[in-house]
Amino acid sequence: MTQYFEYREEQMICFYEITLENKIVRTRYGQKGTDGTTNEKVFTDTNTAVQEYERLIEEKKEDSAFFFRLGDDYRL
Repeated sequence: MTQYFEYREEQMICFYEITLENKIVRTRYGQKGTDGTTNEKVFTDTNTAVQEYERLIEEKKEDSAFFFRLGDDYRL
């Protein structure tokens, strides 16, 4: 599952992408049009990974700076 967010930072558009794959939560962020920076957390069980994925999504949804979201169908 992947959630994608965009926001404007000064004169550039930035993105934040959150991906859940089994026990792995991967975040990728940076200026739109670049590969960005990727961080990956591996959890001991799937339930903990899902909780972290959902926490990150809620955090971004609550932040009014993010203005665009795509769901599972998003692919680069």
